[in-house]
Amino acid sequence: MTPPAVTFDLWNTLLVSPPGGINVRRAFWESVIDDRGLDIPPDLLQSVLEMLPARFDAEWRAGRQYRAAEAMDDAYAAFGDRVGSADRRALAEAFDRASSELVVDVVDGAAEVLAGLAGQGVALGLVSDTSLSAGRHLRGYLMAFGLYNHLGSLAFSDEVGVYKPEPEIFRAALAGLGVDNPVGAIHVGDLRRTDVAGARALGMTTVRFRGVVDDEGGPEADHVIDRLDALPALLGLA
Repeated sequence: MTPPAVTFDLWNTLLVSPPGGINVRRAFWESVIDDRGLDIPPDLLQSVLEMLPARFDAEWRAGRQYRAAEAMDDAYAAFGDRVGSADRRALAEAFDRASSELVVDVVDGAAEVLAGLAGQGVALGLVSDTSLSAGRHLRGYLMAFGLYNHLGSLAFSDEVGVYKPEPEIFRAALAGLGVDNPVGAIHVGDLRRTDVAGARALGMTTVRFRGVVDDEGGPEADHVIDRLDALPALLGLA
């Protein structure tokens, strides 16, 4: 039986971003610092850039929203009176531009699997936590790798207002696909705490993809796959 919907996690399920985001953001901020002659030494710049993802991780795990706006407030506090209001605007704009220039790649088989499932009439959605890059940036990456047009509904945490495993973000994706009852729908993701626990609490069938990250420390999914191209057969749609 074709499931009413299949939703996917984004990072380490459909797309991957290797370490290097700090270097990208540093290059953008260094340009602003040089252009505006700001008194921000390299060691201070580096410490702030390293602080922001660490702060995100702590807030994300606590279920508190930490987006670019909160990150910039922390950065301004660290820079203190070294930056004025115009400098802050320039730094924020550079930080935003950097979010569209990260090193990103597609997971093997992602485009083919999405295209194949969509071609068989399966409603596909996305349930994604966002970090310092917003959902509008991530849409660009999905478009670049040919994934976007196969996804009928996208629920990003910065737009919905909650992170996984909160039920609202899963319900938002399913509602966009016209699915009111999550029972029978399927969620595919890599993390046990967010993807598996969140989807299971709604009665969805869970599939843990461990082809990029083999997560530990949480409830196990109903099914575990090492390759995305194993998903159609698991769903009886091969």
